[in-house]
Amino acid sequence: MTERGSARWLESEGVTALDASELARLVDRTSERELRHRLIGGVREIALREIFRRMPEYLRPARAAGFDAVISWQITGAGGAGRQVDEYWLHVHDGRCTPVPPQPTPPDIAIRTDPTTLLRIVTGNEDPVLALLKQRLSVRGDLAQAARLPKLFTTGPT
Repeated sequence: MTERGSARWLESEGVTALDASELARLVDRTSERELRHRLIGGVREIALREIFRRMPEYLRPARAAGFDAVISWQITGAGGAGRQVDEYWLHVHDGRCTPVPPQPTPPDIAIRTDPTTLLRIVTGNEDPVLALLKQRLSVRGDLAQAARLPKLFTTGPT
């Protein structure tokens, strides 16, 4: 059991073994400050890789029917070797979500946020609309399609 405010669970690759319910509970019990502190370096890379690896599992195919967009997720605070952001691209089409390599053309939707806000959103601990209003998340591109994204993906424990 993790004590409130502690993020020891983020110290190793153990985050990849957590199911959605346990991850959501741990994120909820960890302070914002502690999450920001822990989500740097190698842990950041592991957590981001795991979030985007799982993204296709959380798509609601029936709700995504007829939706077609390439989405670029730009995660700030990458640092090192001149990088400012880490980018993860997804193509949502035909009721599927597929990771794709960065494209030479602009994405239909570009979402920019920090790793802590992203983790809190995907675990259901923060509302993406409130994150947008608090300027912790920004969206560019097709805003009508972007507005549909929260309904296309499951967030938090199911």
